[in-house]
Amino acid sequence: MNFNFPPKDHVLWYTKQSEMKPCTQNLSIEVAIIGGGIAGLSAAQEFAKQGKKVALFEQYFCGSGATGKSSGFVTPNAELSLTDFAQKFNLDVAHQIWDLISSGVTNISNNIIQNKLNCDFQIQDAFVLAAKKSDTATFTKEHENLHKIGYESKLHDQHSIQSIVNSNQYFGALQYFNSFSFNPFLYCQELKQMLQSQGVLIFEQTPITKISNHHLTTPHATITADIIVVCTDHNFAELQLLKDDVFHAQTFVMASEQLQEDQIKNIFLNKNIMAWDTQLIYNYFRISKDNRLILGGGDIFTSYAHQETHNYARITKKLCNYFEQKFPKLNIQFEYQWPGLIGISKDIAPMIGRDQKHPHIYCVAASTGIATAAALGVYSAQHITQGRSDLDEYFSAYRKFPIGGIIQKIIGKRLSFILSNIIKLNIP
Repeated sequence: MNFNFPPKDHVLWYTKQSEMKPCTQNLSIEVAIIGGGIAGLSAAQEFAKQGKKVALFEQYFCGSGATGKSSGFVTPNAELSLTDFAQKFNLDVAHQIWDLISSGVTNISNNIIQNKLNCDFQIQDAFVLAAKKSDTATFTKEHENLHKIGYESKLHDQHSIQSIVNSNQYFGALQYFNSFSFNPFLYCQELKQMLQSQGVLIFEQTPITKISNHHLTTPHATITADIIVVCTDHNFAELQLLKDDVFHAQTFVMASEQLQEDQIKNIFLNKNIMAWDTQLIYNYFRISKDNRLILGGGDIFTSYAHQETHNYARITKKLCNYFEQKFPKLNIQFEYQWPGLIGISKDIAPMIGRDQKHPHIYCVAASTGIATAAALGVYSAQHITQGRSDLDEYFSAYRKFPIGGIIQKIIGKRLSFILSNIIKLNIP
C-alpha cells in the first residue's frame, strides 16, 4: 500500500447535487419530518402513500449525514445479527425484527428498480469473515437460526472461502443473501427528486433550531405541524430529545483509485460480494460499481469521539496495514478518506416511539444500518397512520439500559455509552 500520498478528506459520493431549496416562509402541514437521510426520506414516502401532506426539513442536503457518509452496504445484518436479537428476546421476536429489517432492504431495492433511480446499484451478497477460528461457531448458530425462520444463508470453511475471497487469512465465513450495495448519497438525492415530483415538500439548508409543542423554528420561518417525526440520527440532544440515550460511534471509509480487473481478482474472484470481519472494531470492504475498493473501519481512540475526526493519518495506516496483511499481492493508492458518526443506543438496538411529554412527536433514532433506518422510517408512518405497534415494546426509546440515571451523571455520557456497549458486546 502507498503511504506517500494521503487520501483527500472528501466524501467520494458527494459528486452530484441537485438544486437545494431552503424554507423561507411560514408553513402549516400535517406531517413534518426532520432529517433527510434514509429514515426521513423513507418516512416521507410512506406518509405520502397514506395520503398525508408532508414536508421534510434537512439542515444541509439530503444524504449529508450518516446515510450519505456510509459505505453503501445494504444488508439485514448490520450491527446486530439474528442471533443477537434471539439472545436478547427469543427467536420468535427475532423473526419479527428480521422481517422488518429485511423489508428495509426490499423497500430500497424496489425504489431503485421500479423507479430507475441512478445510484450505482449492484447486487452483492454479504459475507462475514471469521478473523479467528473460534468465530466460526457463531456462524453455525446464526446459520441454523436463519434457516429456522426461513431465510437462506451459506456456511463456508477456510478452504471454500478462499475460492471467493482471495486470502488465506480468514477461517471461514457466513454468506447472507438479499443484500446489495449502492451510492447512498445519490440514492437520497434521487429519492428526494422523486418525492418532490409526487408533491412532498423537501427543504434543504433548513435546520430546525427548536421544537415547541407543534411549532418548529427555522432560521427564516416557523412551521406548524400536526405530527412531527424526528429522524436526525445522532443529533437528538440538540433538539432536547433522548439527550441521555443517544450518542454516536465513529467509523472511517476510504476509497481507492479505480482498479484493474486483475487487481480486483486479487481481492475477490467474483466482485459481486461485500465483506466484513469479526474483529471487535470490524473492518469492511467491497468493490464499487466503478471498480474502486471501498474499505472501512475504526479504532479504539476515535470510536466515541465527540466530533468527526478529519485527516486522521493513524486510521489510514491501520486500514492499509490490515489490507496489506490480508491481500499482500496488492499495491493500491487510496484517493479519498472520510469520517462519519452514526447514532447508537446503549444496547446498540434502534430506538423508536412517541415522546413521553409530547405524543405528537415521534422519534426514529440509533438505527445503525441503512436497511434498519429505511424500515423504521416506514414503520413510523404506519404506526401513526395505521396504529402499527408490533415492535414498539422491543425498540422503545424508554427501555432500561445497563448504565444510566445517577451513574451516567457521575461518569459522563461518553463513558456511559462505552461501558454499556462493552457490556452489550460481552467483552471481558
